[in-house]
Amino acid sequence: MADPSSFCACRRFICVVTLLHYFFAVAMAKRRECPEGAWMEGAIVNSIMSNYTKTLPVADDAVQVKVELHVQDISSLNEITSDFEIDILFTQLWHDPALSFANYTACKRNITMEARYLTSIWTPNTCLINSKKSTIHSSPTDNVMFILYENGTIWVNYRLQVKAPCDLDLRTFPFDTQHCSLVFESYSHNSEEVTLEWFEPHPVTLMKPIKLPDFDLVHYKTQRVTLDYPNGLWDELEVTFVFKRRYGFYILQAYVPTYLTIMVSWVSFCMEPKALPARTTVGVSSLLALTFQFGNILKNLPRVSYIKAMDVWMLGCISFVFFTMVELAIVCYIGRCQSRTAPCGGRRDSETPMQMSERRISRHATTFHNGGCSMGAPRTTRGGSVFGGRQTTFDNNGRVNMFAQIVHSSNSPTPSPTLARHRPPMMILPSSAYHDSLNSPTEGSGSMSQQPLTTAASLNSMETSPLRPRRGGISRHRPAPRLIAPETIDKISTALFPLAFTIFNAVYWWYYLSQTFEEHQPVLPSH
Repeated sequence: MADPSSFCACRRFICVVTLLHYFFAVAMAKRRECPEGAWMEGAIVNSIMSNYTKTLPVADDAVQVKVELHVQDISSLNEITSDFEIDILFTQLWHDPALSFANYTACKRNITMEARYLTSIWTPNTCLINSKKSTIHSSPTDNVMFILYENGTIWVNYRLQVKAPCDLDLRTFPFDTQHCSLVFESYSHNSEEVTLEWFEPHPVTLMKPIKLPDFDLVHYKTQRVTLDYPNGLWDELEVTFVFKRRYGFYILQAYVPTYLTIMVSWVSFCMEPKALPARTTVGVSSLLALTFQFGNILKNLPRVSYIKAMDVWMLGCISFVFFTMVELAIVCYIGRCQSRTAPCGGRRDSETPMQMSERRISRHATTFHNGGCSMGAPRTTRGGSVFGGRQTTFDNNGRVNMFAQIVHSSNSPTPSPTLARHRPPMMILPSSAYHDSLNSPTEGSGSMSQQPLTTAASLNSMETSPLRPRRGGISRHRPAPRLIAPETIDKISTALFPLAFTIFNAVYWWYYLSQTFEEHQPVLPSH
């Protein structure tokens, strides 16, 4: 085991060495004093400014101004106000021979001057012409650096917070890519006096990776253009930042809920066609849910007139839910039509004309058998009764056998006028015998065309009767068209709706995602 006294001595030695190193570093960091006969910085500045005139620097050509940007941060990009906020270090360099102090004996080759001297010298007056608001950081004083070199070169640096507009194009929202620009221009001098140029090779430097909650800075580019104004040509420097939207938020908050809502609306296809309240509730609830989601997304976007990708998606989903309600209406309509034309338990207004005639004939025969005729009581014979000299037979159910009566009357001699006056006013055949008699040939003594069955009064009543055949032919019953079953429509919809929605998804995602596959090299921070 080590001796504790030797360990303490080692620690004291380390502390002494550390203190000696600190004092030596402080001594070496002491500002170097100027040699004898050298001009002090204050004396040089006073001498230069006493002989300086604030005019355009003398040069063979236009004054060249070099511009450089250091991006500290991009804090926001707002779609509602269509602008973005950025913090930059804006640097300008130009040469002014009148500020040179090369003929002075100075101990330093550059002088850091106070920012108040900028108002006393000539500046190119470079400004951000497209900014909404620009302020110089003051923490605690104005963050402006002004350095004068001995050859007259001036380096001015501003730490600015800028709010500048963005030309937003939301046609592919939320898969959009936005371009935001900063434009620099001399406010007071045209290109004949001042020429603006980017500081090569790196005019723009990112001090850290730029990532916003909704966007990623994927690219930037610089360019220099010359604009033609009424008072001459003016140089303009432009830097454009390219932002790509992060659409993961919208996948979770918009697309996934709409997928689930659409699938819920298809549940109604698995319900009974008669479950109208349940199916209506599912469809209306899905429609209201999609409408609420659509409004919640649009409230955070500007009111543009063109169609966005999100609009196409939401309107397409709303249309699919709407068509499920249309399918429900068709199923209910077909079910109602089939219930009205049911053979058992159906309503009278759904009966065919032939069924109505048979029902009326049966009722008339029953009335005739029960004494409903006012021509007097019939005489009963074997197997029937004699009425006005004509024998009437009855079937096993007690109804009048009209066909047997007609055959009997055709074989009997012609009745006397007295008996003819006592005939029943009208004899109506059953529907089958009526059509057979009309369609049979007119040959033989048993033909209906040779044996009158009605009186003149009965002919008048037949003209107004709904059973009278139409002129030009006999009205025949046409069977009702067969309708597809409601269950079959639901089965078809169960396969058709998912197939149509799948095709819609394939076209939608292919069209909009293919526009976002632009190759942008990610920007890395450089120093």
